[in-house]
Amino acid sequence: MKICGLIGKDIHHSISPKIHNEYYKQNHINFKYKLFNMNKNELIEFLKVINEKEYGGFNVTIPYKEYIINYLDELTYPASLIRAVNTISIRNGILIGHNTDYFGFIYSLEHWKIKVEGKDVLILGSGGAAKAVYYALKDLKVKDIDIAGRNVDRISKTFPVVRSIININNIKSLYKYDIIINCTPLGNINNEVMPITLKDFKDDLIIYDLNYIPEKTKLLLDAEDKGLKAINGSIMLEQQAYESINIWNLNT
Repeated sequence: MKICGLIGKDIHHSISPKIHNEYYKQNHINFKYKLFNMNKNELIEFLKVINEKEYGGFNVTIPYKEYIINYLDELTYPASLIRAVNTISIRNGILIGHNTDYFGFIYSLEHWKIKVEGKDVLILGSGGAAKAVYYALKDLKVKDIDIAGRNVDRISKTFPVVRSIININNIKSLYKYDIIINCTPLGNINNEVMPITLKDFKDDLIIYDLNYIPEKTKLLLDAEDKGLKAINGSIMLEQQAYESINIWNLNT
């Protein structure tokens, strides 16, 4: 049996083990999925033994999607473009980084029948998930993308081609946007706050929060109260998980 799992910090709430282990059982895959909750020093030590034969592959989440690239041997597309990894496969002792968030996000838009071509989009956040969403939206030919976060200098270096970069605390109006996507951890079970206040917006604005625990974050509840379409990241999570499993199966 191969051990697979999720590498991250403060991930005790994750439903990834449930998704993976149920899929393994239904499809007779000899994997077992566990949580690897660790700080940075523990991660560095773990990466020294990560390519041992007992391990089949890993997912990576906050706060290591970008940091872990320093310890990988190869990156596949689109991880090589996005510069963020949420899946690691192991082939003959070689650690290979992948990004299945990109594909999971695109699938979720199709699932929810959200058309983004020609739309104005605001992305909240500038981490690994935000980068996957950004490149997916560019490939889907959105009209314009604005990025909002707290570190404007970091955003300008990470996202060189956007319409505007906004300090998340200085957002005055949302009226220009067709879709707002929260890619920050703000709103999840560890930090149940609103990333922004919903005000001055279009009647058909769509709010997409990548967080999935709680099922309805304060942002999504506020959006629903205002009559807006509000969706969470559960479908994206499930699809990126299935993409990861396919990668691991091909490499074991």
